Amino acid sequence: MIVSRIFPKDSENYRKFSVPISRISDYLNKFSLMQLFIVWSLTVVGINISEGVNYRYAYWNSSDWFDGLSKIIMSSSVFLLLLRRQNLWVIGYKRLSIKEIITHLFLAILFIIFGGFGKTNDYYLFFTNMLPYAISFLAGLLVFQFKLLLDKESGEWVVENWDGKIFILMTSCILYIFSVVVGFYLDDPLLSTVSMVNLPFSFVALVFNSHVRHLQRARFYPIMISCLFLCVRATWFILPLLVLFVTFRTVNYFKYGIVYPSFGVDWDESSQFI
Repeated sequence: MIVSRIFPKDSENYRKFSVPISRISDYLNKFSLMQLFIVWSLTVVGINISEGVNYRYAYWNSSDWFDGLSKIIMSSSVFLLLLRRQNLWVIGYKRLSIKEIITHLFLAILFIIFGGFGKTNDYYLFFTNMLPYAISFLAGLLVFQFKLLLDKESGEWVVENWDGKIFILMTSCILYIFSVVVGFYLDDPLLSTVSMVNLPFSFVALVFNSHVRHLQRARFYPIMISCLFLCVRATWFILPLLVLFVTFRTVNYFKYGIVYPSFGVDWDESSQFI
């Protein structure tokens, strides 16, 4: 990370900037802005489904960037002004009950519908193609049933508890497999490929020892993989993603001395430049 090279943790400049930037971190955490990665991706899923319904071979399209940005701004407003305030969207903050899982699935479907609204005339095909995306979301949601806690002194993540590991992660794997199969059946390469790539992360967390690194990968990588694959059709999406990603990395570095979110999973000295 470039910032960590310019401002080493033991430098005077790091200590100088860490105080004001820490206030930004408090604001980001207060409004749960990290959740925007999920909210935005669900909205863009709807846009992608509509484009795929209209033209199967639609890729690298930036012509509707204004409409796309407008929709993720409106989705963000709904999340910040309604869902967050009413505690209706609490992914990763606690273990969800069955009712809460259903609520999150329903909200995810609404975000997808909003993303695709007004962009296609074949809504029967749109809803048919939307179902496996919702199932894939549910597969990823189950991984967040294991809450992660950050030890601020050591900069290491720990899992609060592993209760129900086998059932939860096995269900996640089965749902990903279902999405892959349906993606092939519906001739949706985006869905089948993303689900196929995401499946091993839940599988590794299931079959290997209960280590936080496996869970970190199963939580973070599927989100970023999904977002990057969405950019294949909605090319404009990479810009807001990059802004959000770099903002959190920079702020968390000055607040906690770690590079997060990151494609690495261990926050020791050797990984701070990832």
